[in-house]
Amino acid sequence: MTTAPSRPGPAAAAAAVHLADHLESATLAPPPPPPPPPSPTTILTAWSRLRDASTSPTDALAALETLHHHRRALRLSSAHASLLLPLLPLHPRLVAPLLAAAPHLVAASVPASLPFAPRLLLLGARASAKDLPGHASFGKPASTANNPGSGESASGHDDDPVVAVRRVLEDVERGDQSIDDLDHLALTGVGYALAAADEVQFRRILVSLLRICGRTGNLATGVRVLKLMEWLVMGFVEARKMRKVQVLFELISPEKCEGEDYVLFPVVMATCGGLRALRVASARYRLDFDPRLKEAPERTIQFVAERAVLEGRPADDQRILVQCVALGLTRCGQITFHESVLRCVCMGLLKELLPLPDLLRMSVEKAEGNEFVKAQVNQHLDSILFKEAGPVTGVLCNQYSYANDKAKSFVETCVWEYAQEIYCHLRAAVLLHRGKQDDLITAIDKIAEASFLVVVVFAAEVTKHRLNAKSSEGFQPEVAARILVAFSCVEHLRRLRLPEYTEAVRSAVLDIQENAAATALFIESMPSYTELTSKPDLPALAGTTYIWHRDEVQTSRILFYLRVVPTCVGLIPVHMIQDKVASIMFLYLQHSNEKVTSASHSVMVSFSSSGSDTDQDDRAALKEQLTFYYIKRSLEAYPGVTPFDGLASGVAALVRHLPAGSAAILFCIHSLVVKAKDLCEVAKVQNKSLWRSWEESTDPCKKMLDLLLRLIFLVDIQVGIWSCSFPLM
Repeated sequence: MTTAPSRPGPAAAAAAVHLADHLESATLAPPPPPPPPPSPTTILTAWSRLRDASTSPTDALAALETLHHHRRALRLSSAHASLLLPLLPLHPRLVAPLLAAAPHLVAASVPASLPFAPRLLLLGARASAKDLPGHASFGKPASTANNPGSGESASGHDDDPVVAVRRVLEDVERGDQSIDDLDHLALTGVGYALAAADEVQFRRILVSLLRICGRTGNLATGVRVLKLMEWLVMGFVEARKMRKVQVLFELISPEKCEGEDYVLFPVVMATCGGLRALRVASARYRLDFDPRLKEAPERTIQFVAERAVLEGRPADDQRILVQCVALGLTRCGQITFHESVLRCVCMGLLKELLPLPDLLRMSVEKAEGNEFVKAQVNQHLDSILFKEAGPVTGVLCNQYSYANDKAKSFVETCVWEYAQEIYCHLRAAVLLHRGKQDDLITAIDKIAEASFLVVVVFAAEVTKHRLNAKSSEGFQPEVAARILVAFSCVEHLRRLRLPEYTEAVRSAVLDIQENAAATALFIESMPSYTELTSKPDLPALAGTTYIWHRDEVQTSRILFYLRVVPTCVGLIPVHMIQDKVASIMFLYLQHSNEKVTSASHSVMVSFSSSGSDTDQDDRAALKEQLTFYYIKRSLEAYPGVTPFDGLASGVAALVRHLPAGSAAILFCIHSLVVKAKDLCEVAKVQNKSLWRSWEESTDPCKKMLDLLLRLIFLVDIQVGIWSCSFPLM
């Protein structure tokens, strides 16, 4: 392995402050920049207030807060330390970080009466001070410097801060000391003790830390453990202490996890932190690590993922474990495919990071308590889980790309079912809350947009493997239908036409155009006429009036279908067109949204011009049969709902492709003539000067007459068609 350049090590005093700052935020985002440098007057005034015995407790606290806020810019002297030490018992969380920046000024014995976190911070800071006798940073063990291998200091007392840290943790582990949480101050102290410890103390401290984290920690603790282990391993690599890295990975191996009975979520976060450090160091210093070094932590991740997806695991344990696996993998780079890892990431993304169906269900079931639901939504929007949904989607797609057919099918099914759940619950939520709880809908929309992106990005990845004839899995056209069905379910959430969306739709449509089975599968998935016109069967909607054309979510879904159907109408069996497509097309011919009505007319146009070698006679008969109701329903809503362009294209397609002289064409022309006559009579009453500007007119009667004139070139007009006369104006 190529060696890395040595560095002073993050255990130096200034770095100690930076580690605490790095761990303070329980997110994976880069730490915020330090505050602007304070003015000398600000700092001098704060120290002056601390020196003044007459300063009130309130002013002294304000001075401490000022110094704490600007702690990165401070350089403490012994005089400063003498001012701070008396205040340590009163304000330990403000004073301890200040003293940690100058550990050589801290007394050899840290008061045992201090709270847990500040005490660990100061002990760790002392262990990190290079100029303390017998102590060093990553380069030379602080503990047992004079008695290697004993596990205790030379004197056998707690004057060795590493031993003191170990004993504090063991007290907590045994229950002799209780704590509520492991915050960033405590973990900073433990981190510096681990950096300075010899191998024996390192093992004991790390084992205690993992057990305590598992018992008292939460997701925030897990994130901090990841960041701490990344910092620690990076320091070991830079200090050329690879033995410590090996020991770390040994302590969190699957065998050790089972033997020590660890709670697993801090283990997987520590593993991912260590892997990330190796990846960063490899790129930064062009190091070539032994492959076995990376294989060990990958085994741990696989072991934890297997446990996470086991049936019967306590719900809370499973949730945090799944969350940690998903989040941790966003930091450690690509790892070897494993089916349990893929399943775990999929579960974490759909259930924990983007639990949109659950939130929507909650908003419907608790319609009277939506302030609570709104608070839950806003809390999730601010959480690290939501903010990492994008990177976790990348991990999911990466693992999927290397998966076997069985694993691929499992994850595809999960995502497609997720899209259908979104549709069902979003439809109910919008019907229930639109116009009443618009702020709730707006808040949920932010999570919904992210869910839409997940479905689209994943579907785009699926097309590369399932809809590619050159793929090793082979061409699978039925997947194209499932992709389109999933897209129809989330169509209401589409705000932009993403390249991934466009490409996935294009690929799927091209495939179903060439495969009758896939086309049939797609058409079968369309909601029935009864479903479209019936209110969702939910208690929360009982007593409400349902108007089908005001159902926004359902309309968006059907619009997607209506846009796809013309591309494959030639492969749709006649009985499916008759039983399902026609009724939906006729229903939406009179929808209030012009995009929807235009799409319905396009379906009729495409069907009229379609042909098939297998059912040509049945198809021709159905075309004539549908023409009568199509013309009747279109003209009923013209002018108004029916767009003229849609009507004109539909009529033109009918007269082009129906047999000359057919009853359907005669009915079509006759109906248009009658409609034109009625419109002209209305226009004569409403605007008597219409004929003076006839050429420029856009009046409906003018459009209808122009359409009839154009039809002269398309159809052989039969005797008697023009027997109806127009009134002269």
